[in-house]
Amino acid sequence: MSDSRDLWMVGDVLDAMSGSTVPGYVIRIMDEVEAWLASAVSEEYMMDPADVTGAGERNLSADLEYLFNQLEWAGAHADILPVLKGSVRHEDAVILSVGPIILDEGLRMMVDHAAIFARGSCRRVWLISDTWVIGDVLSYMPHLRVLREGGVQVHFMLVTPWGHSEIPWSLGAKK
Repeated sequence: MSDSRDLWMVGDVLDAMSGSTVPGYVIRIMDEVEAWLASAVSEEYMMDPADVTGAGERNLSADLEYLFNQLEWAGAHADILPVLKGSVRHEDAVILSVGPIILDEGLRMMVDHAAIFARGSCRRVWLISDTWVIGDVLSYMPHLRVLREGGVQVHFMLVTPWGHSEIPWSLGAKK
C-alpha cells in the first residue's frame, strides 16, 4: 500500500482485488463461505417450507451453524467471531457477517473485538461479508479511523456465491 494508510493507489486496489496480500487461511474461509452461499442459491438446493420466510426468501439461520462448524479449523489462525471459542489470543481476527448477520452487526463486532476485547493484541481484522451497504460503512468511518490510528489493519472482504474480493477502505486524505 502507498505511504499513507488513507491513500490507495491503482496498484494497491489491484493487489487487494487479486487477493495477493490475503493470508491463505482467509482465502480458504472465503472459499467455504462462497460454497455455503452458492448452496443457498443453487437450483438444486431443495428448500424445506419451514426454512422459507414470509417473503419467499430462504432463512439462512438454520444453515449458519453448519457453516460455523465447518470453519472451526480457522480458530488455530485467528479469533473467529461470532463463534470465538475460548479467550482472545491471536493478532488476526475474522468477523463473519454473512447470512442473517447483517453488515451493521458485523461492523459492530469488529469494532468491539479490536478496540475492547482484544485491545492491544489485535493487529489485523478481516471482515468477511456477503453485503456492502454504504450507509452502514459511512456510519463506522470514525471507528475505522480510530482502529487504524491504534495500529489495527482493517480489511473488508466481499463474498458472493460466484467469487470474492477485497474492497478498499479509504478514509480520505488526512487534514
